[in-house]
Amino acid sequence: MREPSKARLSEASTCLNYNLRRTSRLVNHFYDEALKPAGVRAGQFNLMVPVALRGAFLITELAALLGMGRSALARNLKPLERKGWVTVAVGADRRTRIVHLTREGERLLFKAYPLWERAQTKLTAALRGSDLQRLLKALRAAGDAVRTED
Repeated sequence: MREPSKARLSEASTCLNYNLRRTSRLVNHFYDEALKPAGVRAGQFNLMVPVALRGAFLITELAALLGMGRSALARNLKPLERKGWVTVAVGADRRTRIVHLTREGERLLFKAYPLWERAQTKLTAALRGSDLQRLLKALRAAGDAVRTED
């Protein structure tokens, strides 16, 4: 097998995965710092918001919504359970688990929301409206494209 030239290898810097992961790390750090005064991390906030909006979620449904594996979601929920922000209860079918937000979790979201909102406003302002909508549409399309490959 022939090694690629440096010129060809430099094409890898346009890799969608590389650029998404890099941007994801930077944006995640930005939101983590913004949410720090509330005592919650961006990933935790993002796990709790859908549950708060819906009231309860089967772990399998929440995992699908978030694009996560069931076991990864269960691991990510453990610290939230320990802090008393969510509960995970056995469903009607003993094999299912249902995630609920606690009152303490709800209070945390209400405390964190203005911090998130400021960070969101600052970041989205940099994308100036229509660019943001195009970015979100492109990210959904990329996610849908790989989801159909599963």
